[in-house]
Amino acid sequence: MGQRRALLLLLAVISVNASYTVLIPFVPDLETRVGAGPVTIALMFALFAAAKALFQPVGGAWVDRWRPRAVACVALNVAAVGIVLTAFAGDPVTLLVGRFVWGIGEGLVTPALYAGMSALCRRYEISSSRMMGNFGSAAVAGFLLGPLVAGVAAPLGLEALFLVGAVLTSLTAFGLLRAIPDMPVEEADTTGQTGSAAREWWVWVLVLGLLDLFTHLVYTSLEPVLPLYLSDAAGGSAHGAISIVFVVGLATSAVSMWALGRFAERFGLVPLVAAGLFLLGGGLAGMAASSAVLPVAGAFLVVMVGYAVLFLTARRGIVELKSAAASQGAAFGLFGLVSDVGNVLGPVVGVVLYEVTGRVSFLLLGALAGALVAVLAALSGRWRRHFPSATVTVLSAQVGGEVVERAA
Repeated sequence: MGQRRALLLLLAVISVNASYTVLIPFVPDLETRVGAGPVTIALMFALFAAAKALFQPVGGAWVDRWRPRAVACVALNVAAVGIVLTAFAGDPVTLLVGRFVWGIGEGLVTPALYAGMSALCRRYEISSSRMMGNFGSAAVAGFLLGPLVAGVAAPLGLEALFLVGAVLTSLTAFGLLRAIPDMPVEEADTTGQTGSAAREWWVWVLVLGLLDLFTHLVYTSLEPVLPLYLSDAAGGSAHGAISIVFVVGLATSAVSMWALGRFAERFGLVPLVAAGLFLLGGGLAGMAASSAVLPVAGAFLVVMVGYAVLFLTARRGIVELKSAAASQGAAFGLFGLVSDVGNVLGPVVGVVLYEVTGRVSFLLLGALAGALVAVLAALSGRWRRHFPSATVTVLSAQVGGEVVERAA
């Protein structure tokens, strides 16, 4: 039962992340059909990202009030409405409204999915690290799957494909009502903390959110910069090399998240964050060393392993933040809002740094990763007071007349 529920949740994660990329192959069709110019196309993606970021705290507050499965169902149906509006838009205004509504649904559902994952872990004694590894792999799979599905199903046309997508999204919404268990809210564990420290869980959520912001900033800065770097080195087009580097890199991060989920729980959060930052910094330094395809590809793989470690650890930190247990929806909502800023800043920071400093831009980002390791070392003592150690204990709870064991 637990595995089937987890599978439904992961399918929802794939669907949410595919939404980011499934529209890309249809941009020329939209330009022709609705008369969308460059500004409208840019706004189409920007409004989606902005709505998703801004509505995550709203979704988080709803999760704490009405439980994650109800919020997830409503949110995905809102996204389905946005998909239909986008598919049948006949003018730029309707297109932008559709994408904004779509983004609202995706923003509302994100904290609900994370809180639902946590509820599944508690209900069925699933390791939070293992589940988070699967969650991360599903997220990356969604990014890769979006353009692939769009390419294969392109003969159906945008309207038919998106209408099918809306129906599947709505069915997934009602499937989540069954997939996510209706668990009672956990009491915040404030043992060993002062009153003010126990209430300031949001400070640690911001710390984890800023860590994830940096992780996303590094990756999204490489999306425009690596093609420029490889093309400059080749003296012309490097389309094939660029595609291979990114596909293999994303696949590496997905596999790394899956593998890390199987053993990362043996280690505390502090050494995992330090390891992830070290890999991120080392890979960036490797990119600066040579602009040849193979060395850049190897360095990018190291970066993506570091990305996987940090992605997994930051979200595991929210799940394990003892003082935020009773406000987990709000915690994931705030975390998502801060984290998504990295996706907005990354391309701008990356291009500006590369145009000004060239390959030194990789060293600057790598040096920032090293500086964060030093900050982490300074905070490590306080960090351990708010998060559990790697040791796993088993607690029993009475849920609906049934004794349920969970890891703590």
